[in-house]
Amino acid sequence: MIHSIVYLSSAKRLADEPELGTILEQSRKNNALLNITGALLYCNGSIIQVLEGPKDTVSPLFDKIKNDARHTQVITLFQGEVNARSFEKWAMGYITPNSRNMDELKDQLMFVNNPYIDQHSDNKILSLLQTFFRNNHRN
Repeated sequence: MIHSIVYLSSAKRLADEPELGTILEQSRKNNALLNITGALLYCNGSIIQVLEGPKDTVSPLFDKIKNDARHTQVITLFQGEVNARSFEKWAMGYITPNSRNMDELKDQLMFVNNPYIDQHSDNKILSLLQTFFRNNHRN
């Protein structure tokens, strides 16, 4: 089984392309060494990230991410075991959707607060992000 964590957060300040490039380069190197894959969506300071891999490496990485001073309001959208990786080809896939796309995605994530939907069994969040990422992926 693969452990997966999906979270939403807000950057404390807007990052420019060179800064994002540096973060991605370092993340890709570190993730490859730890057998972690995933995806990062960044738009106007809003961050949605998927981390997947062995629980004993994903959980400590997420703890480190939660304490990173560059962002705040870290909200766990999904955390649990999944049958397979959703982003197996990417040490860290990356996309910067436009504001309209990000607003649409956030609107679709509103069901996270619905107590009548069991997000763990259906992996609705991962499915939504897979679809969004496939339709908008840049590299």
